[in-house]
Amino acid sequence: MLRFLAYLFGFYLLVGMLFWAGHPFILFQPTLLSADFRYQFPQHFQEVTLSPTPDVQLNALWFRTSAKPRQGVVLFFHGNRDNLARWGREYVSRFTQRGYDVLMYDYRTYGKSTGPRSEVALHHDADYVYNAVRKQCVEDSIVVYGYSLGTGMASRVAANHRPRLLILEAPYANIPTLFRTQLPIYPYEWLSRYTFRTDSCFQHIHCPIQLFHGTHDRVVPYANSQLLLRAPTSAKVTLTTIPNGTHRDLDTSKRYQEQLNDLLTKRK
Repeated sequence: MLRFLAYLFGFYLLVGMLFWAGHPFILFQPTLLSADFRYQFPQHFQEVTLSPTPDVQLNALWFRTSAKPRQGVVLFFHGNRDNLARWGREYVSRFTQRGYDVLMYDYRTYGKSTGPRSEVALHHDADYVYNAVRKQCVEDSIVVYGYSLGTGMASRVAANHRPRLLILEAPYANIPTLFRTQLPIYPYEWLSRYTFRTDSCFQHIHCPIQLFHGTHDRVVPYANSQLLLRAPTSAKVTLTTIPNGTHRDLDTSKRYQEQLNDLLTKRK
């Protein structure tokens, strides 16, 4: 029995070490694009390169709405997979049809973007991109939208600045909590090199915060949004629950579409 317990504990430690070494590969699953790749979208767009530091290039896309009147700009932070070729196709029309321009960019190592990746670097890039948007419009017309992985960066941006609105789709409380809600057997605070403390950001956010989450989300369990509802903040936080919604199908819900329409087309 003692030998069995020793083997079991050894296995536990081995898996923990593998998690420490490998969890960035779980969090970040980029798809590279060649420098000469040409995007194709039905909406009018402009491809731009942003350089938060001299050795880093962030590939970004500006989409322009044809709707009148123009409502503002959505700064979009995408999920952990693929690149702008996918995210532009899946998300842009939600905003341009409601009168918003959209700026989205690929994180370091995604698509055409380059540079060494770390949590500090990703937050620095997010602030830099937000300031680039702010040079193009008044800050009160900026909506920050984060999906999945991007909700951590979107929340930090909203905490550092004063956008009109923060929208988080399938958000996590923080990365250690995310892993704990999936497999609660490790001290993830010690094992995670990335934390993305969405919950801690809430106390510094002053604009309204809208959460969307599906009850059947297996990637970022619904419990994460329930935890965020209890996070200290002076901001108004609203959770729109999508019954039976999963991680990638919330836009098919009438409840999601109606709430998004209220948020983006009815200025308070």
